[in-house]
Amino acid sequence: MNPILENALERGLDRRRFLQNMLFCAGSVPAASWLTACGTSSPARGVSGVMDPEFRSQFADIGPLQAANADGIQLPEGFSSRVVAVNRQPPIASNPGYLWHTDPDGGACFRTDDGGWIYVSNAEVRDASVALSREAAELLGGFRGGVGALRFDADGNLVDAYAIQTGTTTNCSGGATPWGTWINGEEIRDGFMFECSPLRDGGEAVRLDRFGRKAHEMVAVDADGRAIYHTEDVTGDDRFYRTIFSEAAWPNGSRPDMDQGILQVLQVPAGLEAARAGPTPVNWLNAVDDGTPQPEVYLEESTIFAGNEGVYYLNGFVFFTTKSDDNIWALDLSAGTIESIYNPADGVIGSPVDESEPALAGVDNITMTLDGEMLVVEDGGDMRCMVLLPDRTTIPLLRLPGSPDVTEVTGVAIAPTGDRLYVSSQRAGLQGTPAAFGLGGVTYEITLPFRVRVNLPLAQPMPSAG
Repeated sequence: MNPILENALERGLDRRRFLQNMLFCAGSVPAASWLTACGTSSPARGVSGVMDPEFRSQFADIGPLQAANADGIQLPEGFSSRVVAVNRQPPIASNPGYLWHTDPDGGACFRTDDGGWIYVSNAEVRDASVALSREAAELLGGFRGGVGALRFDADGNLVDAYAIQTGTTTNCSGGATPWGTWINGEEIRDGFMFECSPLRDGGEAVRLDRFGRKAHEMVAVDADGRAIYHTEDVTGDDRFYRTIFSEAAWPNGSRPDMDQGILQVLQVPAGLEAARAGPTPVNWLNAVDDGTPQPEVYLEESTIFAGNEGVYYLNGFVFFTTKSDDNIWALDLSAGTIESIYNPADGVIGSPVDESEPALAGVDNITMTLDGEMLVVEDGGDMRCMVLLPDRTTIPLLRLPGSPDVTEVTGVAIAPTGDRLYVSSQRAGLQGTPAAFGLGGVTYEITLPFRVRVNLPLAQPMPSAG
C-alpha cells in the first residue's frame, strides 16, 4: 500500500474520501498536503507527513465565471487573458517565417536557465493516415503535424517561437519528462511515439518504438518506478499502457534507454464496476509489441478503458481519465490497486457558486499542482477548464469561446511561476469562429490572481545534441 495512504487509514480517514481530497485538493483540510510533505520540504505545508490544517486551496475561493472579456473568454473575477499564438500567423512579428501550427493539442511548460520558460504544443493536423496505414499515407505526401514552442523570458514576455518536431502526423498529446524533454504521440491506429527537446536547436526528435503502435494520447513518467504510463483513444476498445525498464536500462537520476522498454497493458480481473465501488487489484500483462498496431493484437484478458485520455503521476499514484464515462481513476502503485475516484453517476454539480453551470463532461487532458489540485479540460463538454473539489463538485476556471460541437479545450499547462496557465481552442479562430480541421487554433495565456505550487523540469537538448 502507498505509505501516504496507509498513514491516512491509520489516522481513521476514509479511503475514498482521502483519495478524493488528495486529487481534488480544494477544501479546508485537503489530504493532498500530506503528499508534498513526504516529498518536499515546503515550510508552508508541514513536514514528516503531518497534515497542515491551515492549508486551503485558493481555487476554492474563486467566484463564478464573469461575462466574456475582449478575447471572448469567461473568467472568474481577478483573472485575465491574452492571445499568445494564432494558427497560420507568426507569434513573433520579428520572425515572420515561423507560423503557429493549426489544431493545437497537448502541451506542457519547461523551465529555462535564464529564469523564463517554454510552452510546447502539439499539432494534431490530420491527413490520409486517419484512413490509410501510416506508411501508405506518408507515400502520398509529407506529414504536417509536429510540435511548436513558445519561449518566454523571466518577465513573461514572448521572445521566441519555433518548431521542435516536424514530419509527423496527428500529434495529439504527450508528457514532459523529468530529464527535460517532451514525449508525444500520433493519434492514429498505427501511430508512433516520439521524443524531442523543447529548446531551439535542441537536436532531432527520435522515434520511440517500445511504446506500441497505437493512437497515442498523454504520457506520465514515474522515474522512481522506472515506468512511463500512456493512454490510447481510437476504437472504443482502448487500453491503458505502461512501458517499464530495468535498473540497468534506467539508472537512478538518468534518462532511460528507450530501446530497452517493455510494453505492458493493464488488466482489472474483477472488472471496472468493482473498481468503481472501491480499490480493486490489477495485473500488468506483457503486450504484443512487434510493430503490429495494438487494435489488431489486443490481449483479450486486458481491460477496456474506452477513450482514456489524460494521465498524470503524483507521488506513488497514477491518475487517468476515461472520456467515455467521464470517470477519473487512481492507480495505487504500491498496493497494486485501481479505483474510480470521480464518477458523475454518483451525482455532481457544475459549480458550488453558480447553479447554472453543467457538470464536468468530456474529461480530457489533465495537469496537477504539487498540492494535488487537478485541472481538467473538456472535449465535448462546455468549453471549460475545471478544478475538481473534494466533494466531487467542480468549479470552472474558464470557458473559451466557440461551440463544443466544433472545437475543444486543449493543451492545459501551468507556467513555472505558478500564476500563468496555457490552453488552446483547437478548431476555432479568434472569438471562437468555427474552423475545420487544419484551419483553426488559438493559444491563450491565463493569468491567475494567485500562485499555485509546481516544480517543472529544466528544458534540455536531446542526448545526441548535448
